[in-house]
Amino acid sequence: MIFTKAIKYENIVEKLEKESDVITIIGCETCARVSGVSNDKNIVSLAKKLTKDGYNVEGGYLVPAACTPKVLFAKLDSKVNTIISFACGAGTSNIIRTFEDLKVIPVSEDIGLMIEDSSKHILKVTVPYENHEDEYGKEYVVFTGEKAEKDTNLSFGEACK
Repeated sequence: MIFTKAIKYENIVEKLEKESDVITIIGCETCARVSGVSNDKNIVSLAKKLTKDGYNVEGGYLVPAACTPKVLFAKLDSKVNTIISFACGAGTSNIIRTFEDLKVIPVSEDIGLMIEDSSKHILKVTVPYENHEDEYGKEYVVFTGEKAEKDTNLSFGEACK
């Protein structure tokens, strides 16, 4: 799975046009959810903030896995011309391929590959991507993306049991 972190609100809105963008938000219940980026609360929060700031948000929804092509046979409102993607890079790439005529804005940044120990509720970055090498070995709490208070020394072998 891919560990992701949310980007700042300012980085999202700088890519939007208040006057012309009609927005829907697509969240993913796989990598980005486990990383704490994609969930109902975050999607609703972003939609409310954008609406309050004058953007036209027409809705949003979660899909089981945005990286799975068949999942994205979504029926978007015909007015929608912009998708905000709460997915990892693989999911966002699939959204871009599926909705090639629409503007797609990711709200997360891929940090690297991770392993999870669901019994300890811990994620560990095992293969950080370029420019994120300092994340190697760091542990985070499942579904929140918050830094784990103490290192559990989760090993790959232990996570695969």
